[in-house]
Amino acid sequence: MNEEKMRILKLLEEKKITSAEAMELLEAMGKASSSGGGERKGRVLRIRVYESGAAEPKVNVNIPLAWAKFMAPFIESKIKAKLADKGYDVDLGKIQEAIDSQEPMKIVDVQDGGDKVEIFVE
Repeated sequence: MNEEKMRILKLLEEKKITSAEAMELLEAMGKASSSGGGERKGRVLRIRVYESGAAEPKVNVNIPLAWAKFMAPFIESKIKAKLADKGYDVDLGKIQEAIDSQEPMKIVDVQDGGDKVEIFVE
């Protein structure tokens, strides 16, 4: 969990989120970790961006669904802008539906030449 906390603090440091938003994220992380005591592993929203046919993603984001709802506006605006630059119009409401259902599924799988974007719940 320390890596996720450091990411939140980095977002705060870069002024991409407010201190109140950072606190909400940290609290949500605490709730997610304390409620995950059963056998079922928590679901994760995964975002992968590959450039020029690379085997390793240039962007690799894993967000616990317990706080993905809070992060969705930040994620959606970034994704929508990147995909729009490439000429793709993606219904980002599907991401919200997947977060709400918490069922494993692929939401977005876009390939453009060697570039690829994947968004899925696992």
